[in-house]
Amino acid sequence: MRRKLTLGHAFVALGANLPSESGRPEDTVRQAMAALMPLSQQLLVLSGLYLSEPKDCPPGAPLYCNAVVALLPKADEQPLGFLHKLQAIEQQYGRRRHGVVNESRSLDLDLLYFAGLALDTPELTLPHPRAHTRRFVLQPWLEIAGHDWPLCGRTLGEWLLACEDPPLTRLDD
Repeated sequence: MRRKLTLGHAFVALGANLPSESGRPEDTVRQAMAALMPLSQQLLVLSGLYLSEPKDCPPGAPLYCNAVVALLPKADEQPLGFLHKLQAIEQQYGRRRHGVVNESRSLDLDLLYFAGLALDTPELTLPHPRAHTRRFVLQPWLEIAGHDWPLCGRTLGEWLLACEDPPLTRLDD
């Protein structure tokens, strides 16, 4: 049974393709899911874990482990402050930014959607500007939110049908 999600929820995409001190990328993603719990007013809604081919990454990048989490932000939470909390969690798991676009990483947390807000600043754009073009985001997001969840004028299901990215492999939990 799927938990009822509202437009007040936030969605975070998780990805990793390098080991961290926590272990393999899938171990890091699972632990990062738990690290998100204090940011929510209620239990998290978790997708399964998926393996995906690197998209727009430097040559030789390993496969990614991806997932999406839904949470209900604290009542006084603002999107930019929430983003900074996500970045602090990334750093706890060894994320270091070297200025290389789409570089491999021990943990990547992308804020996809925050309580129905639209935002376009140099630091944060909501909804995430490329989420609707990435199967590794769409498929796990659709798993927890459903086909009819609205995103940028279409539903997640419609975006996924139009996505030309290669299929994902679901990891057994």
